[in-house]
Amino acid sequence: MKRIFCLETEWEQSVHDLKKKPIANTLLTFLENTDNVQQIYRSVATPVDFEYYISHLYQDAYNSYDTVYLCFHGSERSIHFADKSNIDLMEFAKEHENIFKGRNVHFGSCSTLRMKEEDACRFKSLTGARMVTGYAKDVNLLDSFIFELWLLRTLLRHPGYAAVRLQKTAQKEMGYWAEQLKFKAI
Repeated sequence: MKRIFCLETEWEQSVHDLKKKPIANTLLTFLENTDNVQQIYRSVATPVDFEYYISHLYQDAYNSYDTVYLCFHGSERSIHFADKSNIDLMEFAKEHENIFKGRNVHFGSCSTLRMKEEDACRFKSLTGARMVTGYAKDVNLLDSFIFELWLLRTLLRHPGYAAVRLQKTAQKEMGYWAEQLKFKAI
């Protein structure tokens, strides 16, 4: 079964934010219609919202969601919310041990994986993630959207891929985008 658990932030906090449609949901709807992907999608505006929804991954009913797709603003080692608050990945990992146990986790956010290799491996180990992917630089929305469509389809079609194989496949099939986005698979 192909299943994705997705949380996406509100992209801006302004008088217009409720008028903007979510971006990740469009990609997930496409995957649902073309590849029969089941999904859980929630929009989150604050760390409190994030904590509420992400904690669902500890429940047995969510075990079959093997891909976690997190779409946020980002910077080195952190994700950001529309209200300008942020969550440091290492602090999150310490507070949420094994939350991603056996799952592939993709950070669809700018620069979140711009960190030391040992910190990324520690995050992966603490959270129990099978694989962690994301970007080591600020990314353009359209470029990341194109790449993430390829990435999610690849993860769903090849659930046994390890990080090294995924990185090599990204270089082979999507080399331009992988390089432009500084894609990392850990």
